[in-house]
Amino acid sequence: MSTVARTVAAIPVRTSVKTWEAITGLLAPAGSAGRARLDAVTNIAAILITAEYTRQAPIVVIPASGSRVRVRTVHGTDAIEALDEEIPLAAWPCAEPGWIMSLPCGIDDIDEIRGALRSHLGIEVRDLTDGIAVEETTPATGTAAWSISYDELETP
Repeated sequence: MSTVARTVAAIPVRTSVKTWEAITGLLAPAGSAGRARLDAVTNIAAILITAEYTRQAPIVVIPASGSRVRVRTVHGTDAIEALDEEIPLAAWPCAEPGWIMSLPCGIDDIDEIRGALRSHLGIEVRDLTDGIAVEETTPATGTAAWSISYDELETP
């Protein structure tokens, strides 16, 4: 599986809410069911962006088909330069049903954020120092577990 990485300018160039809106604009078209799911977690995502967890570890989207997507935010003076270097994705990974998203979070906030995301199926939070483990259902074999190494996510 290939990986596509993007950076999005955050605070002080954009507020945390506007940063999440820029991220959702990369991931799903306006008016789609995927965008509605992403919009529903705006406040939660804004908290994680404000705490700069998304600077330390990527937001990871595993679409139903296509390349995995990693999105990091850039903060401070580096965000000014990053704004001009934002590149749209070739396709919207959250346009089709079946995608999952993993948001990074610090261990001190993880229980509260997990509770807030409980009703948002397919959007989870992980300790920003951990890798990502998800389950994928394949038609031929039933349910097979696989994991993604956090070190792999760091590779350009």
